[in-house]
Amino acid sequence: MAIIVNSTSTSLKEYRLLPGLTTEFSSKNNVNLQSHLCRSSNGYLTLNTPFVSASMQAVSDTRMAIALARLGGVSVIPVLPDEECQIAMVKKVKQYKAGFQTDLITFSPDAQIYQVEKSKYATGYSTYPVTDNGLFHGKLLGVITDKDFDAQTDQKVPVVRRMKTELVVAKEGTSLMQAKAIMIETGRGFLPIVSAEGTLQSVVFRKDLEHHIRFPNASEDQYGRLVVGAAVTTHPQHRNRISHLINGEVDFLVIDASDGYSEYQKETILYIKSLSDTPVIAGNVVTSEAFDYLVEAGADAIKVGMGIGSGCITQEEKATGRGQAAALMEVVNARDKLVDEGKQYIPIIADGGLSSPADICIALALGADTVMMGNYFARCTESPGEVHYRNGQAFKKYWMEGSLKARNLGRYFLGDSEDNQVDYFAEGISGWVPLKGSIFDLVPESCSKLKASLSSAGCSSISELHENSRLEHQSSVALGDSAVHSLIKDNDIV
Repeated sequence: MAIIVNSTSTSLKEYRLLPGLTTEFSSKNNVNLQSHLCRSSNGYLTLNTPFVSASMQAVSDTRMAIALARLGGVSVIPVLPDEECQIAMVKKVKQYKAGFQTDLITFSPDAQIYQVEKSKYATGYSTYPVTDNGLFHGKLLGVITDKDFDAQTDQKVPVVRRMKTELVVAKEGTSLMQAKAIMIETGRGFLPIVSAEGTLQSVVFRKDLEHHIRFPNASEDQYGRLVVGAAVTTHPQHRNRISHLINGEVDFLVIDASDGYSEYQKETILYIKSLSDTPVIAGNVVTSEAFDYLVEAGADAIKVGMGIGSGCITQEEKATGRGQAAALMEVVNARDKLVDEGKQYIPIIADGGLSSPADICIALALGADTVMMGNYFARCTESPGEVHYRNGQAFKKYWMEGSLKARNLGRYFLGDSEDNQVDYFAEGISGWVPLKGSIFDLVPESCSKLKASLSSAGCSSISELHENSRLEHQSSVALGDSAVHSLIKDNDIV
């Protein structure tokens, strides 16, 4: 006989946060939104803004990943049908703001100017180190920029005749702040870092430091490069993709599946762990049993949520899923039980059912460490969807990874046979969302509201919110009272 769960599934929107005592320490200006994304070899990968953009083609591309990382969050590059395209996106994010860059294009003294010009045209780069062997970790001899030669007349001229040799360099071990001071003092925009023997170790560009000053909370790795994740599948056909992403220095991997409670996820986690210590985020799950299963397999964080995305039809088509609040409460309890047993804390990512800062706050209060959102970010100018205007209103195209529009053969591998193609059915739809503006406006505004919520709860951090928040389930009448009522809005008067 089937097991009937007697509890009622609930949504994030059914709960309200009860006020706590606001003190000087929990005033809005003192609230810290830093939170763990996942375990890592160094402890935890931490975000200053607990926002993750979903691994969806309509949401997370290079532009979105760079923008969100600069604001302290992180993006997950989706499983694109073209493996090389996904890997290239990860590489472009890692190279955007590199702090100490360790993989620049480098020329030998014997290279010719036309090669430099060709590289400039292909990459947009204008400054190149020159080493004795033409390799990045060769002995530094000079530097050549696009201002050091005439592109028309110097085509066959050797680089050695145009490069600058009077360089300002810094010794290995120099910090970013020390590098900044050196460049300000010398008026240079390019600072090579060399070993005692003169071997080029890394390079710092002043523009990178200016980005660091403008976005002090940016999500960065130990080398000052932006952090980015990539989605992978459990399909054996895609094992090479996993290896290539790891070699491309992706910061973490996300196993992309609407239902993560499977042996296939366990096998994939074990496979990734056999290759490297790259963090693995697994899911999605909505029960304690599924959480325990994936943690036991070695997952470094778990995504929670099923069938609750704005365009998801999984519950309609398959009758599987759960309200996000109910799912979070059960999974968080399972996580806390493991901690009580002396095991390591596993971060939880709330994925789905989040349409406002209020929803985000409730998800965090229920125990989530970060939130993954699709619709929220799809509304930004930085998302990949095309813009459409109707009656003076701007909209952006938005589609689910399980929709017929996406028909993401990278995630839903069907094979080549006709039977496999017929076996496919959609678990999501495509549509339009109103354009809200730039992520650089939307995220700070949402964070401001989130900080105000924590302050009202008497909490100065997300960890305090986990420990001290008090939530109450609302009746439908109470929820009606919390919305605009007994009033005609200005815009509704014709």
